[in-house]
Amino acid sequence: MKPVVWQGVRWTSTEYFTLESKGLYQLAQSNITGVIRELPFSIHYEVELTNDWKTDSFYIRSYGPDARELRVTSNLLGQWYDKDGNQITAFDDCLDIDISLTPFTNSLPVKRLQLQPGQSADINVIYILLPEFELQKVRQRYTMIRDNYWLYENLDSGFSARLSFDEHGIMNDYPGYLQRRY
Repeated sequence: MKPVVWQGVRWTSTEYFTLESKGLYQLAQSNITGVIRELPFSIHYEVELTNDWKTDSFYIRSYGPDARELRVTSNLLGQWYDKDGNQITAFDDCLDIDISLTPFTNSLPVKRLQLQPGQSADINVIYILLPEFELQKVRQRYTMIRDNYWLYENLDSGFSARLSFDEHGIMNDYPGYLQRRY
């Protein structure tokens, strides 16, 4: 798949994203730079996925004076583990992740759920607020409106958005937040 570039609309940012097939798994990698909530950021993330779009692990690193990193792995059954192998029970029953600064992680449930038009699914996700590195369990709903068009709802906050995806299930636009430039 060719690289994707998203540009922030609500905040200043540019993201350069790639997704590569590695045989038995896929590797998503990205670099995002910009300014949000008056905080400059430079973030690199990697998400390792099974070929049926289950999140196996993710790694996030920020650069700069307050550099941080986070590595979390999954058993693919809704249990998550920190870099030392300790279970993070607060995220039990989460199969997907949602990284705040990127539209890519919306592709994870869209591709994994395989819904038909008119169908919806409620899921629990690990929401990662960046650049703060705050993690929380969030309830979300995805409804397939028609091919490549979905309604996303955050069931905890009441936020919703209509999202469009390309033929590969990668987001085109997140209205008011991010636009695909390449």
